[in-house]
Amino acid sequence: MVSRRRFLETGALAATVAGVVRPTTAAPSDRVRVGFIGIGNRGDQLLDAFARQPDVEVAALCDVYEPYLRRDAAAVHPRFKAMGRIPRMRTSVAASVPRERDFRRLLERKDVDAVVVATPDHWHALQAIAAMDAGKDLYVEKPLSIALAEGRRMVEAQRRTGRVAQVGLNRRGSPVYQELAPFVRDGLIGKITLARAYRVDNMAPKGIGREKPEGPPPGLDWDLWLGPRAARPTRASPSSPT
Repeated sequence: MVSRRRFLETGALAATVAGVVRPTTAAPSDRVRVGFIGIGNRGDQLLDAFARQPDVEVAALCDVYEPYLRRDAAAVHPRFKAMGRIPRMRTSVAASVPRERDFRRLLERKDVDAVVVATPDHWHALQAIAAMDAGKDLYVEKPLSIALAEGRRMVEAQRRTGRVAQVGLNRRGSPVYQELAPFVRDGLIGKITLARAYRVDNMAPKGIGREKPEGPPPGLDWDLWLGPRAARPTRASPSSPT
């Protein structure tokens, strides 16, 4: 049987390589049953990548936004569509696959071997630790955590449970970056004293945090989205997509 470590490595690579050809389907006994926690934009991309692997069975889905959970693009709020950040939902998921709004219900499932966590950053530590404590192997999106203490607790959880765990630092594992690393490490391009990288994206057209506070859009469990964060009003549900 393909090891779970190999399965997770293959899934991570698939998430970064375009045009992957799906090999011959593995026998059901050789598949790893995977639950997906967070299937918005990035989570949907990971669902696509993992579903292409012959040793993966999509066992359950979880999201706090009902249209994403039901994979119903027509029901997505116009604001989200206007921002162009909705999942493409290219991978077909059978209606029989269980859907959970609360990630804790997914982790209780005995028919899930591993989970993919692609939720907002402030949820990563809690969900990753809970997944490993529930006996699930883990692929968690970057960043691993937003505080050093969280990261240490996650490492402790992996050591305590012995679960296979991987962080989605896909670019660092990409072959092109592995080939470039010696140019810097061995001084082939001279002494590097400063490096800067920028990605400017302020969520056009109005920018992050500039909308007036309003109620959450239909189908969004805002309290569960916030989770450990301080309570605040949502700014993502205007009466029009402008």
